[in-house]
Amino acid sequence: MAQILVEDLDPIILEKLETLAKQHGRSLQEELKHILQQAAETATHYHTSGDMEQAREAVARAQVRYTGKTFSDSAELIREDRER
Repeated sequence: MAQILVEDLDPIILEKLETLAKQHGRSLQEELKHILQQAAETATHYHTSGDMEQAREAVARAQVRYTGKTFSDSAELIREDRER
């Protein structure tokens, strides 16, 4: 199994991590493993098709909601704001 060395870790962060470990009934090493696993799973899920499917559904809902509506040119509104 791989080992990781983290150098120059802020003592305050280390203290907070130790506190988290105690709160969760884990050793510092177990807590760090847990945090890294969660971060990796979150990052992996973010880049999977599950999120893309949700994004596509949101876009489809927005398209239906705004179909046939016209909107003013925001550039003109911004220009008017600047001239005040």
